[in-house]
Amino acid sequence: MDSLSQIVLGAATFALVKDKEIGKKALLYGAILGTIPDLDVLINPYFNAIEQLSIHRAFSHSIFFSFILSLLFAKWFSYKYKTSYASWFWASFLALFTHPLLDLCTTYGTRIFYPLSKSFYSLDNVFVIDPLYTIWLLIGCIVLLFMKNKNSKRQTVIKWSLGISTAYLFFGLIVNFYVTNHFEKELERQQISYEKIKVVPTPFNTILWQCIVKSKEGLYYADYSLFDKNLTSNFHFEKNDTEFIEDKKKIKELEPFFNFTEGLELARKEDNKTIIYGTKFGPINIENGRANFFFPLIFNEDGTYEISKKEPDNYAELLNKLYTRLKGN
Repeated sequence: MDSLSQIVLGAATFALVKDKEIGKKALLYGAILGTIPDLDVLINPYFNAIEQLSIHRAFSHSIFFSFILSLLFAKWFSYKYKTSYASWFWASFLALFTHPLLDLCTTYGTRIFYPLSKSFYSLDNVFVIDPLYTIWLLIGCIVLLFMKNKNSKRQTVIKWSLGISTAYLFFGLIVNFYVTNHFEKELERQQISYEKIKVVPTPFNTILWQCIVKSKEGLYYADYSLFDKNLTSNFHFEKNDTEFIEDKKKIKELEPFFNFTEGLELARKEDNKTIIYGTKFGPINIENGRANFFFPLIFNEDGTYEISKKEPDNYAELLNKLYTRLKGN
């Protein structure tokens, strides 16, 4: 999730346990702890784009990291304030571990059991930036900053901000189940056989969703808005060069890329080069009969490869199309 969301979530969860004891300082401590797991990005400059995929959201996002660091911070806090070690441990653990739990809700996913498992786990119930999740925690933290430490309603503010934001996550989870069921029925009705289906939210909302469907021949893509009146789904098909993908999976250096893509890779020819896309986020758009994606893994004719970080230069147009489609067909 975005940095602001992690900061205010860490602040609110730490304050839930420690606000009565140390007041507004709890917000500061929680904000710092809620940010720590993402500090793994500080070592990114020392690695290439593929290697970075093996570093981010790995050990710093695992339950073991949160547990160990909570033990250490609890020792320091209990020494500083001369109060219960256990309460400081739970405050620290909440602020730290809710970070990967929130990341678990995004399509990017997180390796919550690293190093026992290097797999990315994701619930796909919220986009990596969603104002309707963050706003309640942000409001709660701002209100707490202006309230006096002895105000008896501070705990009410904390609980309401955490309650509403968490309820939004559950809403996204319920909608994901509903939309997945819709697509499964459509695939059955259109007699499309498939091996895997993944349904993900589109940017900044939980109203418009995209579906990624893996079959033996290729991948299908479709979208669905909760405001759609025509419930028939039009699946866009992209033929996949699976043999090329299986061959490249043998390259040890590419293991982080294929681990990240979760089996939803698409390989196709473009400009005399073969390109593999990780399509688990769904396409950026579909134009002229072709789906477009972020960050292609490009294979040159001489066998070398690289991840291109070229991004679209028409974000305003894409957001306008997203908003139009969100309103329903």
